[in-house]
Amino acid sequence: MKLLSYFTFLFLILTGMVFNSYGQEQKSQKQDASIAVQRQKQERNYYRKSLGVDSLKAVQVAQVQNAYKAALNIIVADTSLNEAAKRTRISALMEVKNQKLRGLLSPAQQEKIIPTTERVPAKPINQL
Repeated sequence: MKLLSYFTFLFLILTGMVFNSYGQEQKSQKQDASIAVQRQKQERNYYRKSLGVDSLKAVQVAQVQNAYKAALNIIVADTSLNEAAKRTRISALMEVKNQKLRGLLSPAQQEKIIPTTERVPAKPINQL
């Protein structure tokens, strides 16, 4: 009888630990979602203020920038590409991003967000 009570007690403790850890995981996921929402609001407000655009346009600019960053991370992490191929893909990616931004923003706003190195096409390097 004493052995049965030990097993019951052990079972209750393990069950409590499982449910407790599950509850913490749910809170963590909710916190992560909340942090992501806060980050999106901060990005939107940054673009809205720095570029002098409305919230809708600021969200569009943030989406373009975030898509660029995600694609850039994929290219950089791709070990099957050599350095020249990575540079080529990154250059193409920058051009796509800048084209999208040109469609959304005025030239003055573009100067604020598009780096000067990306505004002027790079001159080809003469190799010997």
